[in-house]
Amino acid sequence: MKTQSLKWFTVLLTMAAGALMAQSTGTAPRTAAPGTVNYIEGTVSLDGAPLTGNQIGKITLQTNQTLSTTKGKAEVLLSPGALLRLGDNTEIRMVAPELVNPQVEVLQGSALVEVGRELKDTTLTILERGAAVSILKQGLYRFDAGQDRIAVIDGKVRVTADGTSKTIGRGKAITLSGEPTLTVEKFDRKAKDDLYLWSQVRSESLADANVSMARIYSGYGPYTSGGWFWNPSFGMYSWLPGSGYAYSPFGYQFYSLGYAAPFYSGFYGGGFSGPGMLRNRPYVGRGFSGTRRQSSPGPRQGGGFTHQGGDSNHQGGGFTHGGNGNGGHQGGRGR
Repeated sequence: MKTQSLKWFTVLLTMAAGALMAQSTGTAPRTAAPGTVNYIEGTVSLDGAPLTGNQIGKITLQTNQTLSTTKGKAEVLLSPGALLRLGDNTEIRMVAPELVNPQVEVLQGSALVEVGRELKDTTLTILERGAAVSILKQGLYRFDAGQDRIAVIDGKVRVTADGTSKTIGRGKAITLSGEPTLTVEKFDRKAKDDLYLWSQVRSESLADANVSMARIYSGYGPYTSGGWFWNPSFGMYSWLPGSGYAYSPFGYQFYSLGYAAPFYSGFYGGGFSGPGMLRNRPYVGRGFSGTRRQSSPGPRQGGGFTHQGGDSNHQGGGFTHGGNGNGGHQGGRGR
């Protein structure tokens, strides 16, 4: 009980500090463009030049620039609600840093693309080994350039190569090399490696930052269009949906300002009061399955922040998760 109380005291103190910072500046929140480097750890380079933690949120990949890792990882924002994460020994090239049609090429190594919203007004394209992959739905997608392989953990893609197109969904992978072209196979969606587990931790951190940011900016205007907004307390950008709330493919909730504001303005019982108001714990529902943490969605149930400790390798400020990887795929449908 003392540990839980201390954790919530720390969270609320951080949120209050962020609110005071926003009030003191009197400026509108910072927003991010596609290609923004939102997080790094270990050895990460931009066009061969090493990046440091204090450059997080300040570097945006331009056309034909490359981002590479050796023993390290990186997170790059795409269109709102969509991002790409690089594993160790991976290199990507920014083809087109456009808001409604971002395009990235995976040159080597492995990358995960997380899409937390339906792509009704956005075209998201990933290139690999001469193939163009159009991401068609909210979900989680893996690109392994060294294996000429594209896997749909959840969602749907259309893969086009050498004049041939195939559409595949959850639990299917396409091999780009060999005969016939675009060979489709099943794979184990429950398999988890270091990149997957790290991405799960990052998804939770972004959800925590979203809850904090909804508190910080709830009284600073109708930012109803949604997008990537800077959280000064966490030292990174997080996604604010345009309306309502949504789930990441890992099941963590992201709230819009319009949805969250009543909880902080006193509409639901006198302002923010700690655990039980807004939460970011995974919702177990359609799509993903795994360890059941919480059985029903909704902002008035559950317990908010779930960090279990720090990780000295994480750069960029804010809270860090213990990273035990428990929970698996947890409900992956946005709203």
